[in-house]
Amino acid sequence: MANRAEFTSATRRIIAERAGYQCSVLNCGRLTVGPGTDPRQTVHTGVAAHIYSAAKDGPRGTGGLSDAERREPENGIWCCAAHGRSIDADDGRVFPAVQLRAWKRLHEARKAAEVNGGAIHHVGLVESIAVHSAPAAGLEGRTFELGMRNIFTGPNASGKSILTRLIASVAHPDHVADMSRDRDVDMGVRWFDPMTHDVATAGRGGIVTHVLDGRPVPYVARPYKTILLNGQHRTKIGNLTSLAQMFDLNIAAMSSVLALAADQGGVIKDVQREGMRMRWTVDVDGRIESFDNYEAINGSLQTLILLELAGLHARHHARAEPTFLLLDEFLDFHNAGVQVEALQRLQAAAEHAQVAIVSHSPVLLAEAPCDWAVTELAPQPQNHRDNPLAYDIATKPPDA
Repeated sequence: MANRAEFTSATRRIIAERAGYQCSVLNCGRLTVGPGTDPRQTVHTGVAAHIYSAAKDGPRGTGGLSDAERREPENGIWCCAAHGRSIDADDGRVFPAVQLRAWKRLHEARKAAEVNGGAIHHVGLVESIAVHSAPAAGLEGRTFELGMRNIFTGPNASGKSILTRLIASVAHPDHVADMSRDRDVDMGVRWFDPMTHDVATAGRGGIVTHVLDGRPVPYVARPYKTILLNGQHRTKIGNLTSLAQMFDLNIAAMSSVLALAADQGGVIKDVQREGMRMRWTVDVDGRIESFDNYEAINGSLQTLILLELAGLHARHHARAEPTFLLLDEFLDFHNAGVQVEALQRLQAAAEHAQVAIVSHSPVLLAEAPCDWAVTELAPQPQNHRDNPLAYDIATKPPDA
C-alpha cells in the first residue's frame, strides 16, 4: 500500500529466521512453521509485526524513524498470529515500543546461544520496576518499563539517582536500607531469566524485607547482576583493590578482566601493577602513552577506561545471568565529543547486558540511537517532605 513502510518478503524472512520462526513475545515462543497436510507442504502462521508503525499514524507512531528505517529488519519483531494481532490493539499502548525492542533483542540472543551451543537459560532482562513509595515524589506511583538501552533524564531532585539504586537494590538491598531510614520504601521488580520472577521489597527504618514470587525470603539469591558507576568512581583506577570492589569482583577476576581488556583493541593497551598500584598504557588520540600515576590521566580518558572495563565486565557476565549496567551522571560533565564517543563504545561493548544512563545532557539525548528508551522524570515538588538530593552523587567536572 502507498504511504506505508511495509516489509519486503526478504525482510520478513530475515526477521523470521533471526527469531528461529518462534514468537518473540516474552514467555510465548510458539513455533510458527511446521508440516502441512500434504507431505510436500509447510504451514506458516507467523507475522512480522512492526515495532514502530508502518503507517505514520499507526500504533506506537514512527519513533522519529524514516520510511526506509521502518522497513528495516531492526524495526520488526516476529510473532505468532495471536500476538501479531494483539500487539497493535488499543493503538499499541499495551505493548510499547521499548518493550517490543527488549523482547526482540532477548529472543534473538537466546536463539544465537542455541545456534552456538550456549546456555539459553542464562539469557534474561529486567522487565520493569514499580515504585510505590520512595524518597522522590516523581517516582511514586509509577511503573517503569525497562528496555535493553535506557536513558533516565530530568531536572535535579527528580529522583534519577534513586531510580538506579532501586533497580540495583534487589542484589544490593543496602540501598533500600539507607533510604528507608528517612522514608518508607515500597517497590516491586520483575525480571526474566528465562522464567519470570517478581520481588516486592519494603524498607522500614533500615530494615529490608523481600517477597519473591509470593514467598517471603530473607534475601534474593542469585538475582540479576548490577554494575553501578558514578562520577566519583574515576578516582578508583589507580588501585586494583578499589577497582575490584567497584565491580564486585575478587582480585584474581579483576586482574583477568584487565588482561582481557588490553587485547580488545580499545583505549586500554596494557595494564601493569606493582602490588595493588596500577600502571596504565592507553591510546590518547592515536598516541600510545603510559602513566605511572592515574592522576596524570585526564578525566575524559579515565571515564573511557572505566567504560571499557564496565562494558567488558557486563558483556561477559550477561552470558551467565541477566546483567544491568547503571551509569549515574557518569558522562554529563564531559564535552560533546567524549559523550558521543562513550555512547558509541558502550552501545557495542555491552552487547546483551542492559544499560541505563542517568543524564540531563542534551547531547546524549540527541545522539542516542532510536533503540534507547528515554524516560523523563518530573521535578520534586518544593513542599514535598523528602529530599532526594541526600541520595544524589556529588559530581564535578573532570579535568580537561
